Order: sequence, then structure tokens, then C-alpha cells
Amino acid sequence: MHDRNVKVIGISGSLRNARFGRGSDKFIEEIKKINNFNNLQSYLKKQTKIRAQDYFTAGEREGKPFDQIYRVLQKAKGDKGLSNSEASLAAGLWGACNEGVDIGHVGLSIYFPMSGKSKNLIKLKKKIIDADALLISGPVYFGDRGSPIHEFIEFLSSDPELREHFRGKVYAGISVGAKRNGGQETNLIYQIIDMSNLNMLTLGNSSSTTSQYGGTVVAGDIGSAWSDEYGLDTAIGTGERVANVAKSLVNSQDSELKGKLRVGVWVMQDTKDKTGLEYLQKIITEANRNDVEFDIIDVTEEKVARCIACDLCPTHHAPRDEYACIIGTKDDFFVKDHARLVNTDAILMMSYSPIDRSKLNSVYQRFIERTRYIRRANYGFSELLAAPFVISEINANQNLHIRMLTSLVRHHTILHHPVIAYKHENEIINYEYCMKQFNVFLDSAIKTTCARLLRESSEIDTEYNPLGYIISKERNKTDKDTGKMNKILERDRILYVSERNTRLKRI
Repeated sequence: MHDRNVKVIGISGSLRNARFGRGSDKFIEEIKKINNFNNLQSYLKKQTKIRAQDYFTAGEREGKPFDQIYRVLQKAKGDKGLSNSEASLAAGLWGACNEGVDIGHVGLSIYFPMSGKSKNLIKLKKKIIDADALLISGPVYFGDRGSPIHEFIEFLSSDPELREHFRGKVYAGISVGAKRNGGQETNLIYQIIDMSNLNMLTLGNSSSTTSQYGGTVVAGDIGSAWSDEYGLDTAIGTGERVANVAKSLVNSQDSELKGKLRVGVWVMQDTKDKTGLEYLQKIITEANRNDVEFDIIDVTEEKVARCIACDLCPTHHAPRDEYACIIGTKDDFFVKDHARLVNTDAILMMSYSPIDRSKLNSVYQRFIERTRYIRRANYGFSELLAAPFVISEINANQNLHIRMLTSLVRHHTILHHPVIAYKHENEIINYEYCMKQFNVFLDSAIKTTCARLLRESSEIDTEYNPLGYIISKERNKTDKDTGKMNKILERDRILYVSERNTRLKRI
């Protein structure tokens, strides 16, 4: 087993950053000394208030123009105080540190300053080149990221060595907005797309805060991030998840699968004459992967009832392989094939997107809404590598791969670069690239499956937290109090350990 330190680098992307240079090192030292959430919140309150006071001292009290105040602040040592983005990042890094990884910090404002001209990029590269994971925190601008983060991602994209280094490494994000629905989620969605396009493995936040797109913190005024406890929890959970996935990927490098990788290929949308399925089967055949077992399920041929949004979902807490949706019609797809869906190592959600929709058969939205019970039954797809697999006619303009990514991440999966084939006049015009990405996905799935199986059974609990659902919350409490929940989780752990012993080989 690899025993080297796994390193998570935190990137703070606000021009209001207070920490840089040696101040970044001091920042990390301070985080490592914090031993509980109350102390974390007290630390964040103190440090963000220091930053707020900096603005008054720099001239806000006298009513000076903000640009003058900002220039005064840029002359500070960079060793005290925290902006809201840095405070949110501190929560994420604290969560990562608690999972036993090494942490570091880079403030982007000294590399991408207010002037608009980047500088010292060689130094920036040296700061991040050894990272196993990136945790990026920054403010919302018009529902998107700030320009320092945008230019940082472009910097990663334009450097061949960095692109290669971060291939298969882990990414997650934290976003700070002035209100609860202040664009944090759209910001994170755009970054999920960008970082998966860089072939990074992208994550949302943890199951304890309902597994969505990452950390979402509310902080409008300078010095206010410390008070958003729920937002800090999402940031902590994001950091914990980044650390655990990165750590298991590194530690599993001396492992290999016994037998074949199991990939579920779910056909969500196709023409009535099966144009998409035909191309799919051709790609699988020509990939010639003897180390992979493909389970192709043409869901477009199945009866998929709509989700009726039960007030109590799932109907009962049960082991992962047990169906737990109220819809019980015998010929319903989920009734018949639930065990087949969850018995997989990786997910390819396939769709054919034509220009002419008149002959299209699509069950995607019905399918994805019905997986609600799988998500709420302690995340039945947790830690599986997942990617959209889209065959699109030029100018179809459906963008279904984006919808797939943003739905799959809520299942506590690990997201991979979408595999997108573009068709024009009965020919896949990017066929070679498509085949390459297809094989990259399969190779990555082998690694993530080894990593998942290597995790200790005590680390795999992904209990669903029914935030906002009072009836479900009460049922959860009852099942915990009676011991029912623990019995189910224990059975899942026993099955997990058995699978690990059967399928994982140490080199």
C-alpha cells in the first residue's frame, strides 16, 4: 500500500484574499490546530472580523473610494484575517485534514491581480504540481465564478504538464454568494463541467449534507461567512469527500481487480429504429475490452412509471439490493431490474440526440426522477464512476449531457468526462477521440472501483440526511432508535467486506 502523504490543495479565488505568501503557510498551521466545529467557527469569526476591520482601517471609515482602500490592503503582509471565500475554504480544508491528508493553500489574487494581467505563473505551477486533489473556493459573479478562478482553470487547460498531472485527480468546489440562492449552484455546475472536461474526477459535497454540487456558503457583507453554519457544514463535507476519494485512489495503486469490471450502460433515449444502440454496440465491440463486462439495458423499451413524490421515500429502509419504492406494478422497469441497476461498478448513461425529435423515444426524465428512492435509500450508487455517453447529431443542441452530470452527482457518484460522439451524414466525425475517451473512462472506472473496494467498511456509510422532509426525518429517528438502521448498515458492511475480499487483489 502506498503510504505517502495525500495532498489536497485549497485554492481561494477572491480578490479580497487576506492570505498569501508565508501567510498561506500560517493559514494551514492554524487550521491544523483546530479540534472541533465550535473552535472552527470561533476561529472563522475572529479572522473574518479582522478582515472586515482591515477595510475600516484602510480608509472605509473616512469614506475613501473602494479602489484606494483596496490598494492599501494589497500592501499588507498577508498573514492574518480571512475573506469570506477563504473562511469557506478553511472549513473545507479542515474537513479534509480531519480525514488524515496533508493540506495546502494558494491564494489566486497575487497571481491574477486586479490589473487583469497574470504574473508569477511558474511559481503558481510549482505550488500545485504535487497536488492529488484541488478544492476551489470563490465568490459568485452573475451566477458564475470570479475571473481569478476562470483564468486559473484556463491556466490549467493551457499547460500540457498540468493537464497530464491532473488527469484522474480529484476536484470539488465551494461557492460563496450573498444569499442562499445567490448563484452558488450554477457556479459549481459550470466548474464541474470544466474540471471533468480536464479529465479530473469531480465530486459534490458529502452525504451528510444531502450530496449536491459542493459547498454553498451565504456571505454578502465582508466578515459574515462564519455565521452560516449549514453552509460551513457543506464546505466541511466537501473537504471530507475530496480527502477520502483522493486518499483511496492513491492507496489502491497497489491493487487490481479480480475478474472483470462491471459497467452498466443504460440507454435513456433513442430513435425508434435504434440508431443510437447500433452505434453504441459498434463502439463497445471495437473497444475490444476483455477486462470489462458491459450490461446494456435498453430502458427505452421498458415501462417506466412516473415518480409520484411520496411523502415517505423510500417506503422502508432496506439493504442496497432490495427494492424500496411504493410503485409495485409488476412490469415496471424498476420493480423488475432494481438489483441489476445497483449491481455495477460504473455507470454510462447513454442517449442518442437527433435533430428530428418526431421519431425519438426518451425515458430519461422519468428514469432519473424514479431513482429518487435509490438516492434516499442511503445512496445506492455511492462512489460509482458515472458519465454521460451521448451520440449527438450536429445541431441537435439538446445538451443532455449537462443535465445528466448534474443529476448523477446528486447520487453521491464520482463524475467523469462525458463521452460525446458527434454524428454528421451517418458518420461519427470525432470517432477516434470518442473511442479514446471511452477507454479513458473504463480505465478510470477500474481505478475508482479498486479505490472503493479498498475503503474500510467503517468509512463507506452514506446515510441519507432528509433535510427539509419532516416525515422522513421522524421515520429515520425511529429506525435508529429501534436499531433497525444499524442492522441494515451492518448487513451492507458485511456484503461490502465480502465483495472486497472476493474481487480485490493486492499486488
